[in-house]
Amino acid sequence: MQPLLVNGAPFEPHEPQDGILADLAAFLKEWESATPTMCLQTSGSTGTPKCIEATKAAMRASAEATCRFFGLQRGDKALLCLPMRYIAGKMMVVRALVSGLELVTPPPSSTPLAAIQTAVKFAPLVPMQALTTLQQPDGMAQLEKADIILLGGGFIDAALEDALQDCSSAVYASYGMTETLSHIALRRVNGAQRTACYTPLPGITIRLSSRGTLAVSAPAIGVDYLETNDIAEIHPDGTFHILGRVDNVINSGGIKIQAESIEQAILTATGITCVVVPVPHPVLGQAVGLVWEGAEALQTALMQAIDTLPKYHKPRRIIHAAIPRTPTGKPDRAKTKATALEL
Repeated sequence: MQPLLVNGAPFEPHEPQDGILADLAAFLKEWESATPTMCLQTSGSTGTPKCIEATKAAMRASAEATCRFFGLQRGDKALLCLPMRYIAGKMMVVRALVSGLELVTPPPSSTPLAAIQTAVKFAPLVPMQALTTLQQPDGMAQLEKADIILLGGGFIDAALEDALQDCSSAVYASYGMTETLSHIALRRVNGAQRTACYTPLPGITIRLSSRGTLAVSAPAIGVDYLETNDIAEIHPDGTFHILGRVDNVINSGGIKIQAESIEQAILTATGITCVVVPVPHPVLGQAVGLVWEGAEALQTALMQAIDTLPKYHKPRRIIHAAIPRTPTGKPDRAKTKATALEL
């Protein structure tokens, strides 16, 4: 295997390193060991983080599939700006190893493309990084340093998606999780090929479980049948979209309410980020609780948006507080629920 190129030079993992380069060196040491598996840590956005054992052969197959889809070739530059302790960062390194990519590692930042002087072929980001970048005076120019942007690890709201229509880069959203070794489906976010639905990668088979959740089979990465907690709708052409997570269904007096539907309605109407969680109710069993963040001046707009919701979708408890987030920027629903119950 050719030496890994990082920031224009062969990477020396045995030399002293700092920051993400130290994490990279530790990963390479584990990758090159005789052990055929690695422990992959989940993000913990919906519960306690856990370790998932994955074979290096499966990780390599997943990386090769991504590089084939995007046409990534030896010598192409790719951004490594996501934490190495999670699957997104690890798989970016494996892609570089299997396809001879050169990794570019800016300092940790919510605007990682601002710190690089060179153009890159491929830039995986979380939506929060794309949004924060676009809020900069030269934000669009920063994003356009990348030919291809892959957004993953979080929800892409309608305002961000609309803003990305003016971006000359090809922007994709990914669907996947630690158990599937990064993404198993993609959708184009901008341009003439923009779509609201995800398309599975070649070799991926999907169907609905008895619960109405997406079930995935991916033999190349060792997934025979994985039943997710994502409630999905599969279309006749094989594409699908996600309605929400089964964990986030609130049963209020026998009426089942999808938390994400309320969050999306409020975000679309007001631009306010909120997290909807179940709270105890003496008659209904559960009721809707809502934690929102932002300037207090937005409260009037929030209440107007809530007034338009169906009766049982209206929050019985509304809390103005900072929303806890995981290291990858996703709302930490477990901590948000604990905050709502405590307050």
